[in-house]
Amino acid sequence: MRSISRKLALLAAALMIMAVPALADEGAIDKMVDHGQPAVKNECLLVAKNCGTQVDSIQERIERISGEIAKGTNVYTRDEMRRLERQLDEANKLLNEQSFGG
Repeated sequence: MRSISRKLALLAAALMIMAVPALADEGAIDKMVDHGQPAVKNECLLVAKNCGTQVDSIQERIERISGEIAKGTNVYTRDEMRRLERQLDEANKLLNEQSFGG
């Protein structure tokens, strides 16, 4: 039991250390939306299609989903927007659970 709690504490500390650069970059969401190019749906987030070998940390996933939500209904249908918002909620809950232990 003691080793599990130590591992969880180390994992939480590592996640917090990794989150600092991501949080320090103000406007990261705005950078993900390219205003010069026509907006395209991210099929990897919507239906796990065309993902290739893409692996994201929780923070990167939150940023990607937020960037897609920022594109709004010009790109996504209302149902797809709800799906993205649900994924964002789940990713935020997972980050909170891992960071604060529940």
